Amino acid sequence: MSSSSSWRSRNEDEGDEDLDDNILTDAQETQWSSRDSILFVIDCSPAMLQPDEEGDIPFYTAIKCAKQVQLNKIISSDSDLIGVVLYGTRQAKNANNFAHIYVLQDLDVPDVGKIQQLEAIEEQRTNFDEEFGTSNGDYTLGEMFWTATNMFGGSAQRIGSKRLFLFTNEDDPHSNDISLRSASKVRAKDLQEFGIKIELFDMDKPMQKFHRTNFYKDILLDSVDDNEESQSQEEQTTAKLGELLQRVRRKEVKKRSLFNIPFKLSTNLEIGVKGYNLVSTQSKGLHRNVYTLGEAVREVETVTSWICADTTQYLTAADLKYYWEFGGQKVIFEKDEVVSMKTFGPPALALIGFKPKTAMKMYYNLSHSMFLYPDELSYEGSTRAFSSLLIAMHEMDKVAICSFTQRTNYSTRLVALIPQMEVVGANGQEVPPGMQLVPLPWGDDIRPLPIMTEYTPPDELINAGKAIISKLNMKRGFHPDNYENPTLQKHYKVLQATALNQTDMDIDDKTLPKTQQIYDRAGAYIQHFKDVAATAELPEDVTPSVDSVPSDQSSVAAAKRARPGPSGGVALQQEMREKYDNDQLNKATVATLKDFLQSVGESGAGKKAELVEKVQQYFANK
Repeated sequence: MSSSSSWRSRNEDEGDEDLDDNILTDAQETQWSSRDSILFVIDCSPAMLQPDEEGDIPFYTAIKCAKQVQLNKIISSDSDLIGVVLYGTRQAKNANNFAHIYVLQDLDVPDVGKIQQLEAIEEQRTNFDEEFGTSNGDYTLGEMFWTATNMFGGSAQRIGSKRLFLFTNEDDPHSNDISLRSASKVRAKDLQEFGIKIELFDMDKPMQKFHRTNFYKDILLDSVDDNEESQSQEEQTTAKLGELLQRVRRKEVKKRSLFNIPFKLSTNLEIGVKGYNLVSTQSKGLHRNVYTLGEAVREVETVTSWICADTTQYLTAADLKYYWEFGGQKVIFEKDEVVSMKTFGPPALALIGFKPKTAMKMYYNLSHSMFLYPDELSYEGSTRAFSSLLIAMHEMDKVAICSFTQRTNYSTRLVALIPQMEVVGANGQEVPPGMQLVPLPWGDDIRPLPIMTEYTPPDELINAGKAIISKLNMKRGFHPDNYENPTLQKHYKVLQATALNQTDMDIDDKTLPKTQQIYDRAGAYIQHFKDVAATAELPEDVTPSVDSVPSDQSSVAAAKRARPGPSGGVALQQEMREKYDNDQLNKATVATLKDFLQSVGESGAGKKAELVEKVQQYFANK
């Protein structure tokens, strides 16, 4: 596949109307900017209620997935729609009065009541047999697909992407009834024609692998080939379910173009491009102020007023002007004049020239990059011109330097366009072709480095440092997807616990160093590095830090920490030992952990996870 296959026509001789479907269209743009909708469809046949090889019951695993996704949406995308449908039940509840289909939750925005309903089912506080029951496999899959189509179509709210998550461990439904089997496939294809994507979350039965080729290969857009059946279905299922559960409280931002502007290659040559944001800092969202002293909780409206500092007279926006000081004089401007000072022309990307890629330095990045695609709808022929420029820049190892005005009244910036070629793997496209737009500094933005005396440490110290680095190398590599923001995690966890009356507010902070693992791997090398550094000779103009020399006060403080604890220390020792033996140190309070550590001469500073790890290390060494 060529590097520009995502844009080029499959057969350019057929004309410009046959441009590849991967070009971003306005319809796709509308879809990405609209609400997401997910309908969970869960099989309730007897096989789904039997424990698998790991002891988990597939039906309750699916319910847990639905609950976790609702928790995610209620925090990060509360306008998205979620629904839950059970099929293969003894009871029935649906608009078409189909047997064995139970609409548990209509397509609607998630709320606390729906989450608590799923939680009660997951924890088996709801009697499954009384509320729903199982039909022992008597159901019609086609009627379930019909019900799903009506639920998506009957929604009064505007829906963008539509997805049906199907959870089942039956890989060959209606195997003894050809008519039902054929009708089910027809109904499934009707879903796809309405723009509803079916995503299958298949689960294995005990001692029996799930084979998609038996039935679902014919109705899934991402169906597998026959030769792919040899791959471990268990790994595929686990990975997919794990990914779904792992995305709890992580916001999925829909693809949306930031700008759609002309790219001026020369005086009489322009093409259309769209820019997309690849990275954006995720925030907690704005809180709202409320008034609680009245009969009911009322939201507070914020009003801004301007008052003259001399006369205390209230002013309107039309009364306000702006000034900057110049030579001790206040130079006053009208609002329109301030706007005109910032304007350097209409929004556009204008080519200045080309430089070798080696001219780009890491410290030139003022902020994160954006990604450029061609926009054929704005300028006919943009795809061909953009693709040709991309390939030429890649083959010549060049970057383009441009001036960039993103929007009206935006400041003009200097940017570099770095070519990115398509990468195709076994599972399809891994990296799309396009250009990375990197903001560059102006001459006014560059700051000089402080003058520092060059110092070359001895080779023995350098080698000691290399040994530590080699021992602490992250063998599996690093990817930001594996690290969630602990501040956001804590915020979402507290919101969830407060809204659902839960007590567990602990989070899994993956940014905390695994000190025990670091010690096991490189403890000896770190000690060797310290010993070598202590004996290394420093140049005459380099003096050790004052903080590195222990004072009398710090020695006294260390001696106080090393003193034995109070008379209650024995009881505290026994209590912590029992919690350590029963793996319950996480249940101890922060104050108890600090008291214990101080009683054994250890530092009580740090977060709870660090204190727990210090206690674990203390007992592990005894």
